[in-house]
Amino acid sequence: MEVKFFKTRNCMNAEKSIAALINRDSSLPGLGLWYGRWGLGKSSVANWIYSMLPVFYIVVERLWRPRRLLEEFCDILNLGSPQYRLDRLSDQVAEGLRKWNQPFLIDEADYLLKNSVMLDVLRDLHDKTGNPFILIGMEKLHSDLQRFGQFFSRILPASIVEFQPVGPNEVAVITKEWTGLTIDHEAADLFCQLVEGDFRYIVGYLLSFEKACKEVNQTDIIDIPLVKSVFRNQAQKIKKRVTSGSAASKLITSGRGQS
Repeated sequence: MEVKFFKTRNCMNAEKSIAALINRDSSLPGLGLWYGRWGLGKSSVANWIYSMLPVFYIVVERLWRPRRLLEEFCDILNLGSPQYRLDRLSDQVAEGLRKWNQPFLIDEADYLLKNSVMLDVLRDLHDKTGNPFILIGMEKLHSDLQRFGQFFSRILPASIVEFQPVGPNEVAVITKEWTGLTIDHEAADLFCQLVEGDFRYIVGYLLSFEKACKEVNQTDIIDIPLVKSVFRNQAQKIKKRVTSGSAASKLITSGRGQS
């Protein structure tokens, strides 16, 4: 199997989000937001866009504080040694943002809420420069940010993207491109239900489908019996590793059990 980037509807919506920020009227706010539960490809999309478009990409870490955030901006923008005073460091970063004038993708943005001063830092930088910042985080990020009205009001509605689970049509294309196999519509629908549209599980189970088709069944068609068989086999493997069958039962129900 050859795993390669697949442009899902989430990716296309993310591209539209960036375009909306870049092309917005100067009177409009320039913050963006991508959110959704884990496993839906947010970071993969961010990395792909970073490799394809003129944007910067930063990944926030749990222990960061305002100075560490500004120093990371300083390093990415290649601004030299960071100023010692925080206000001077903020001015230094703002100067770099004006020079480059490119969107910043800020992944793991949930950690910014651990110390809300970091949100204030981003808001100040945005107000000084107009530079777009797109926060990327979990599904609660959208509602959590609403507690910070001054920040949330600067998010451009057209730039908000809620990442959705991968759908059957997308799974059919991914399966064909990555494995050369064909999955029928009913099987693709069941597969999506079992893995809850989670990209990480899709990759793992496609490997199992490929093995079952080529080594066992000698077929290039993935149908419902094959999907059920592969999930049942995975459930049995889980059951052997635990003292009860609860984990295996959960896997058959939701698809979440493969390591």
